[in-house]
Amino acid sequence: MEDKDDDFFSDDGFEDLPPSTLLQLEQNAYLATQAQRPAQPESSIYTAPSHAQVNRPVPDSAINNRPFRVAESRSIPLNATLKPPARLHTGLTNDYDSLDVGELDAEVLDDDTGLPVALDQPPASAGQAVPLHNESALEPMDIEGALENPYQANMYESYNALEEKLRLEDERLKQMTEELAAARSLAETKAGEIAIIRSNQVKLVENYDRQLAALRKAMAEETAKHKEEVEAARAEGKLLATENAFLKQDLAEETMRINNMKAKSRVEDKPPPVTPKKTRVLPFRDGFDDDEIMAISPSKSTKSKRTTPTGPGKKKRKLDPGSPTPLPLSQPAEPVAEPPEDLLDDAMIDDAMVDELVPRKEDRNAQLMKSILNHKTYPNEECDIEVLSQLAFPSDPRRKLSTIVLEETAKLHSGNYVVEYAQVIASLWSRALQEKFFKPVPMFVEITHHLLALDAPSCVPDMIDHLVPVLQESGDINGVPRFRNSPVSRQSLGQVRQTPLSQLEALVDSTEALSLLYRMAYLCIHMERTMEKFWRHMRYDFVLMMLNCSQPIRDIILMLNLLSTSIRAESFGPVQETEQDQLANENYIVDRVANLLSETPQPDEGQPPYTAADICGMRLQAMYFLTLVAFNPVAPASEHGSSVIAQHPTVLARMIRAMHDELDALYTYPPERDLHASMVNGLMRLVYGVIRRHKNVDLQSKLCRVAGGKQKFLVVLTRLAFSEGPILEGGIDDETVEMAHEILDDAVNPQEAEALLEAFPSAKRDD
Repeated sequence: MEDKDDDFFSDDGFEDLPPSTLLQLEQNAYLATQAQRPAQPESSIYTAPSHAQVNRPVPDSAINNRPFRVAESRSIPLNATLKPPARLHTGLTNDYDSLDVGELDAEVLDDDTGLPVALDQPPASAGQAVPLHNESALEPMDIEGALENPYQANMYESYNALEEKLRLEDERLKQMTEELAAARSLAETKAGEIAIIRSNQVKLVENYDRQLAALRKAMAEETAKHKEEVEAARAEGKLLATENAFLKQDLAEETMRINNMKAKSRVEDKPPPVTPKKTRVLPFRDGFDDDEIMAISPSKSTKSKRTTPTGPGKKKRKLDPGSPTPLPLSQPAEPVAEPPEDLLDDAMIDDAMVDELVPRKEDRNAQLMKSILNHKTYPNEECDIEVLSQLAFPSDPRRKLSTIVLEETAKLHSGNYVVEYAQVIASLWSRALQEKFFKPVPMFVEITHHLLALDAPSCVPDMIDHLVPVLQESGDINGVPRFRNSPVSRQSLGQVRQTPLSQLEALVDSTEALSLLYRMAYLCIHMERTMEKFWRHMRYDFVLMMLNCSQPIRDIILMLNLLSTSIRAESFGPVQETEQDQLANENYIVDRVANLLSETPQPDEGQPPYTAADICGMRLQAMYFLTLVAFNPVAPASEHGSSVIAQHPTVLARMIRAMHDELDALYTYPPERDLHASMVNGLMRLVYGVIRRHKNVDLQSKLCRVAGGKQKFLVVLTRLAFSEGPILEGGIDDETVEMAHEILDDAVNPQEAEALLEAFPSAKRDD
């Protein structure tokens, strides 16, 4: 059976037809139904606009023009549709001028009853078709013939034109959509680039502002420093001028006194005129010497020519031979004071004498140069410069070290030969360490000691820039291998290992390097700016490395003593650029030193173990350093150091644990019991002072972070508070007992206090 969809026409298709075509189709359909009426009434099709229903009769002659032929064997249902393309334009007024026919609604009318039947409704029963006319009256509809209708052809041409127009419009819309998407993507890209440029510009501005602030700060510091130096130079100049004036006055007075003495000596040395005595033997002896009774003849004194003092610009007058003899005076006449012009001449002579007494600066440099060139390093019997003439760097074997020393020294013109020679030695020292040529290093150490002994106070500030870095590099040669074998390093992973001697360099002594650093710091301890400059050149990692328990005890003690010189009013340790870095570095130092109170130093491989006295001595130095940090000797009112200790999470707890261990060691009555007692007393004063200065310290929370901290806290304070053993605890001070009582009273509740009193009924102190 042929598919019915090909023969059906949809309502939607009629709505899309142009108004004239739809009207013509309606008229043809009406004429086709009115051609021949059967005996029974037939249903008619009624069409009307949407606004008003209109019945438009069609002439009978129009039926024969293009009749619709329908096959006899099939009927067309009312709801059959002929769907035009979906893209067909459905406007009624735009395409065909301004024809206003509205929307035409089609209805199927019954003859008798007058009930309308919509074309788009389904049939009354399934499979039943509603006939449009009497099959015997009309010929079958020819679908192919209907398509040959000129109106239908015009309709399909319109369909094609509209379809092409819509296709072009659709392509144009697609192209515009793609262009819009591309433009939007480009706009987003540009917006992202602009945001990145703006963020970079903000970063550049912030960086510029930060650099500008740093430069301004540095400039302000330099300006203040320059002003201070200028003021100091002015004050020193005034002081020198005053001292020079005093010296000149003293020299003038001394010159006058010397001249007076010379004049007096000339007068006294000249014998008075006497008559010559005869050499004869006196026959009578009366007990007096002949010289004593020899009379002086007054007439002989006239032979000495005496003149009156002449004034400036006057001629001398000779004595008249006829003038009487002047009377002798009982005392020689004192010379008359010389005029100011003579004093100036004497001052010039005295300045020349001072220059002869005090050697010139060039002469002193010459003396220092002789001392340096003649210096000998033990056990060498030759001078250092001769020994250096026998050595050369592996990278330049043809050029001897002595040649380098002389050439580099000749290039420098600072006016201080000691500083120039120290700079040259420091450069050779650094190069030797880089090339691992360690043979001349001991000689460099001794030469540096000799240079510091020659002109230490004046040359240390100029030596800091060159000597401090190379001395730290010397300490790294053996300090780094020892640190790698310590329990805190990543390579050892918590294991205690001794450093093999094969990893150490015997010619590079870290103790000597630390000794030189400590000597330089000690020499400039009263020069604030020089000391700050010294600690700016000290590396914080070098300080922490040399405080490790794997380093020799002598090196640890030297570093603790060196750190004691770094305590300033509001900081300590190496000077950092920012306050945050400075505070972090100070916390690291305090933490490392607190660990020394309980750690046991490990000697190198093949070295004897440290004695208990050595370990106690090191721990005492660590405790002394923490005490200096907490109670600043430079600024006693400053609480910076004690605040660092109080805010550290574990330092106070480690001190209490160390105090417990030292008291346990004291109970064993060892030979070094005095050192253990000193440790207990010192740690108690330190803990008590920090707690009393910072009352908001939560000590109990800090004790929880150390293994057994709370238990050891109660045990050690109880032992000290109720201590009464005169033998085992003989070195414990009464002040320590009082401090332990106060801390214990604040730490325990009343019930625990009563239990302690019952356990120790014979306490030294009644609460």
